[in-house]
Amino acid sequence: MNIKHEKRMEAAANHKASLAALLKRRIESARSRNDAQLIGQLESEMKQLGLN
Repeated sequence: MNIKHEKRMEAAANHKASLAALLKRRIESARSRNDAQLIGQLESEMKQLGLN
């Protein structure tokens, strides 16, 4: 595997981790407000992105 490919893979992993953290924070916030609809949407988004 060349360096460019490794850097791309690392960037993709970092991006995915960042998205997961953001969605988890948003779900926690929605739970604190008892917003069931938003929780469902965010959980669906996590599944679509393969983050659960």
